Amino acid sequence: MSGSRGNSRRRRSGSTSRRYKQAELVPIQPRRRSAVGTTEIAASIGVALVAIAIIVLVWVVTYRNINDQTASVRDRTERMVAAQAATLAEEVRHELLLVDQSLTILQAQWAKDQEHFDLTALQKLTPALTSVANDLFIADERRIVRQDILPQAVGQGVGGAYLNFPHGALELLGSDGKQAGRLAIAESGEAIEARRYLMYVIRPLATPTNWLIGASFRSEELTKFYGQVAHGINGVVALMDTKRGTLQAIAGPAARHPQVDVSKSAMLAAFNAKPAGNWTGPTAMDNTQRIHGFARVEGRDMVVTVGLNQAEAMVAADSLASGAWWVAFTGSALVVGAGGLILWEIYNLRANRRRQRNYERAQSDLESLQSEASNLRARSVTTAAQVASLLRVSNDGVALLDADLRFVGWNEHFAAACGLAPEDLKEGMMVDDFMRHQAQEGLIGSFDSDDHEAVEAEIAKRVALLRTEPSGAILPQLDGIGGQIAICANVVADGGGLVLVIGGSEL
Repeated sequence: MSGSRGNSRRRRSGSTSRRYKQAELVPIQPRRRSAVGTTEIAASIGVALVAIAIIVLVWVVTYRNINDQTASVRDRTERMVAAQAATLAEEVRHELLLVDQSLTILQAQWAKDQEHFDLTALQKLTPALTSVANDLFIADERRIVRQDILPQAVGQGVGGAYLNFPHGALELLGSDGKQAGRLAIAESGEAIEARRYLMYVIRPLATPTNWLIGASFRSEELTKFYGQVAHGINGVVALMDTKRGTLQAIAGPAARHPQVDVSKSAMLAAFNAKPAGNWTGPTAMDNTQRIHGFARVEGRDMVVTVGLNQAEAMVAADSLASGAWWVAFTGSALVVGAGGLILWEIYNLRANRRRQRNYERAQSDLESLQSEASNLRARSVTTAAQVASLLRVSNDGVALLDADLRFVGWNEHFAAACGLAPEDLKEGMMVDDFMRHQAQEGLIGSFDSDDHEAVEAEIAKRVALLRTEPSGAILPQLDGIGGQIAICANVVADGGGLVLVIGGSEL
């Protein structure tokens, strides 16, 4: 019979005295989780190194591709603006050659017949000249105009006729480079903002001394070129004097409020360093960052530049770069996620193996316990049979109680000696109830059996005696015929219960 090593259960009789400690489950100390094995550490390091290598490769390839794409876009832009500047420089050279040739012809006419020389009449002979010149004049040694295709300029100083012309002021031109009405520009939407400053090409006359012939120069090719070639929303085309460092003509939004003096600018310094090429930096006229192509006008102190807004020119490359960075970031995140999953699986693989070993060990322990339980059950059956046999053959009244003081076995001599019918004793009956039944029969104590408090007090005293002195408790009482007897208690060999034996009064 198994003993109990905890607090005794509460009895219906109200007895709370303690005899044995109830049995307690001994907790199994959890095994310490073993450290990660060498194989798992090596595998984890390998996975981490592979993931790092892939991430580095992704970013290196992305960085190189972005740089290559940016360089490609920049190279195409630089080659384009450089070619445009070279083309425009050649056109300006041709226009200036046209002016030179026309003035050479007029010089010859003056030398041949200066008395009958009439610029107004000869104007019809040089239509190409007047297409790029607003003014054609002859001036004396004091630079007073003597003849001019503009009658109002005669008698004024050179350039006086331009006081009433829009040179140097903002002009709205059509894509053909011609002055256009505001209504036409508004309807077509092709207005070009431009400024052209006063420029003269002058040749000396043979006679009189210090007299000269000259023509103004205005390049229509500048605005034509700007109108015909896409330069973005903030492009610029300009013609500059490299000797004096002044702006001579400009087309584009930068013409609204340009800086005329560019002599000290980094842009002009770069343009003077070589005859043609590219330069990226702030445009001297409006300080906007652009990619410039430039080319010198052959034989002249002039340089032509074509500029594209750098941010606008590189927007395609920037968009591709942004997308590439996001792709690289996403790829890196995926690699990290995949590496994390692999590491988790490696960790779980070891944990699963450990759990499998624990399960197998627990299963083995369970089988051993089941085998031991089977043996115990077999032994308990044998013991129960032996106890039952002993109870039957014993001449004394004997009863067995478990650790909770419940009846688990008795013989007929015990029931008869206690003055009870055999059916009054039941397996599992509390010893309190047994004594209470005896008290009703008047077998214990010298008190009125109807005195409930006295009965319960006597029962509590007897139960306390069994609990406190299990090996020497003697409970005197009467037998069924009024004789004096005593119930003696002894501990069972395994300490899990009591044996009650009926003895004579001498006990």
